[in-house]
Order: sequence, then C-alpha cells, then structure tokens
Amino acid sequence: LCVAVVGCGSGGSYVDDLTHPSAERRVAAAEFLGAQRENSAVAALVAALGDSEPGVRAKSAWALGMIRDSVAMHPLIDLLDDGDREVKQASLGALMNLEQPDALPALGSALSKEADDWVVGDLEKTIRYLELLEGEADVGEFSFR
Repeated sequence: LCVAVVGCGSGGSYVDDLTHPSAERRVAAAEFLGAQRENSAVAALVAALGDSEPGVRAKSAWALGMIRDSVAMHPLIDLLDDGDREVKQASLGALMNLEQPDALPALGSALSKEADDWVVGDLEKTIRYLELLEGEADVGEFSFR
C-alpha cells in the first residue's frame, strides 16, 4: 500500500502527480494508480478527467475502469461528449469494466449523436456487453456465464 500511495523516488505521491505541470508525469501517475487498482485515488482520478490534455483524460478513464468503483460511472459517461476519440474509447472501456447496466440509457443517447465510426463501433460493443448484465444478480464475478 505504501508503494501505491507514495511514489518511489518521485518526491511525492502518485495522487499528487495527477496535478503535476508535466502531462507526461500526470499520465504516468494515472497509469500507475490504475495498475495498482488504488481505490483511494478515485476522487483524484475523477478530477483528472477534466484535465486539459487528452492523454491524461484517457489514462485517467482507463485507471477508473481498472479500479472498478461505480462512483466513476457518471463522470465516465460525461466523457462521451469529449472531442477526443481516444478519450471516448477509454471511457467506454472503463464503463465495460464497471459492469453497470444503469449506463445503458446514456450510452444509447451517445450512440444516436456520435459521428465517429470507430467510437460508434465501441459504443455498440459496450451496449451489447452491458445488455448481457441487465437483470442479473450481482454475484461478484461475470465469469460464471
């Protein structure tokens, strides 16, 4: 846990690095926090979804998907209006990881407005996946199917 919160040799925590002046360092911090599934970083990662750099927004979305905290669902849905394709795709991947069928109405709405064929394909895939989960009891693992 100490390694996840305090960056080895970085002089600060990875959570603090999410607001560092260097976009490269912010991306690395989000990647580390997601890889470590650092639940204590959820609020900071949600805040990083508003970063000016698309790479930081995309990696923060990915990290939230890795952590799988449902608190991130609505902020990730909001990213579907982002102007950057990679940000939208990272958000959709994260929403799949969250496994929250409650996101389906927003995904349907986003699908009706989306012009980018790559994002449309990812939206359709995410919708199909979440539809499989609709009405299921939460048994903690999707792998039982």
